[in-house]
Amino acid sequence: MKENKLTTHQIFLRISIVLLTTLWSIIFISSCNNSENEIDSTTLNKVNVLWENESYHSLGFADNIISINPDKFVLNMDGPGSFDKINTGPTLKELQVFIKYLRTNGWNGKLVMHPDCAKEEYQHDWNGKKGLPKIDTIKGNDSWKVYVTYFNQIQDSLPKGNKFSELMIETENAYFMSYDTIIGHKKDSLIKWQTKDSLFPKVKKFIKDPNVKLSTTSDWVPNWTNWEGIDYYYAQMYDMAYKYPYLGGYNKYSVGRADTLIKYMKPAMEVQKNMVGNNVFFIFTYSDLEGSPHFDAPMFGEKKYVWKQKEFMEFNKKFKATFPNQSNTGIWSVEDAFKNW
Repeated sequence: MKENKLTTHQIFLRISIVLLTTLWSIIFISSCNNSENEIDSTTLNKVNVLWENESYHSLGFADNIISINPDKFVLNMDGPGSFDKINTGPTLKELQVFIKYLRTNGWNGKLVMHPDCAKEEYQHDWNGKKGLPKIDTIKGNDSWKVYVTYFNQIQDSLPKGNKFSELMIETENAYFMSYDTIIGHKKDSLIKWQTKDSLFPKVKKFIKDPNVKLSTTSDWVPNWTNWEGIDYYYAQMYDMAYKYPYLGGYNKYSVGRADTLIKYMKPAMEVQKNMVGNNVFFIFTYSDLEGSPHFDAPMFGEKKYVWKQKEFMEFNKKFKATFPNQSNTGIWSVEDAFKNW
């Protein structure tokens, strides 16, 4: 066969094309990487949810929320019959002032109402108070209607733009998730009044505002099989040491401690495969309650070992980077964080 020889010009042209293609590829990849890094940087350095423990709604507290700029703020709501103390409430007037201040000072995140559904608060704070339904918790399982009725009243009273986007119902220690004895059977025979599967569809239907989302919160490993009616879930990332002892003990900050927390949270994060995406939030506690350091661990607000903002954000960044599909984070008892930040 006759050999085809390339001219010098043809060789130069081919080399130029290869070099130009390579250069454009480098520029494109670099551009994509820079864009991704910018998005990642914003995500990694953000706390998505701030959640209060006590219902204390000063304007200074609102300023702190605005400075963090979370996607959501979870507002703890005591019943209309609660004691008139600085950490209870808020009253409707206080609530309106607080929300208006947040909105007029630049915070555009979503408001979540979390009614205090604890049994010990039910009779004094909620049941039949100020026009709310009076429901016998011994014979029925409809005590949830008291909380949702109050939510509906509040939502109706708030102006457009200041309304709640979400209602969070916590099922633990609430009457509507209790057990009762079966009449005529052995004393140890129990019947559950209501399951999570049947509760949330009823609650969602009872909410008047069709734009309101419904959420719940519980353990970091609920293992639920049915999530009907639930739009968002808040996984409480404490009380983990009973299964993962390295997460217990005093939670004193160090770079090594942050790495240890991440390392031993990995199996816990892998347990619940459906707890991924933007509908799940992993909540860490800043409560300053001090019992045994192995109870409720890990806690970031222990009186002797409170994590400063920079320290917690370092942990927050590592958590998000390690679990990119489960990277929505939040802080419970955020007022205790603000005391030390």
